[in-house]
Amino acid sequence: MRPNVLYRLLLVCCLLPGLAPAQETAADSVPAYQALADSLAKVNRVHGPYVGFNGETTNQYRNFLQLTETASEGQLLELCNHDNAVVRAYAFWGLARNQFTRLDSLLLAHARDEAPVSEVQGGVITRIPLVDFMQWVVDPNMMDTRSKKLDPAVIRRLAELRFADR
Repeated sequence: MRPNVLYRLLLVCCLLPGLAPAQETAADSVPAYQALADSLAKVNRVHGPYVGFNGETTNQYRNFLQLTETASEGQLLELCNHDNAVVRAYAFWGLARNQFTRLDSLLLAHARDEAPVSEVQGGVITRIPLVDFMQWVVDPNMMDTRSKKLDPAVIRRLAELRFADR
């Protein structure tokens, strides 16, 4: 074969894949917020901003921040009903961080959500009911200062609903 023909043949072989329409993969069809929720569920622990004895920020926490920044209010509300309790925890925390106006109603709606979640702060891992984590997020004396804090009357009402018939 002459070099000119060989050059053209190589050029065509290299360009054809780029000209073909892109095929959508299963990963491409998943909305970004859902992919973040899936990654949070896979780790299945709530990480605070500083984890371990070195106080490192984990990918889990960075994914939470990204979810909070990119998901819409409606998407975060949807994730508050996710099958995975860690995803529900992060979605609620994200709404609190975004100063969601109906956070009190959302908290009260989850008054009986006793699903266990593992939470990591520093070098300590605790396993608590999801509703306790949610309460910690909104309690004026606890946790993240950037999250919306609720009136103590809401916290009292939460306890009433949670333990009403026990």
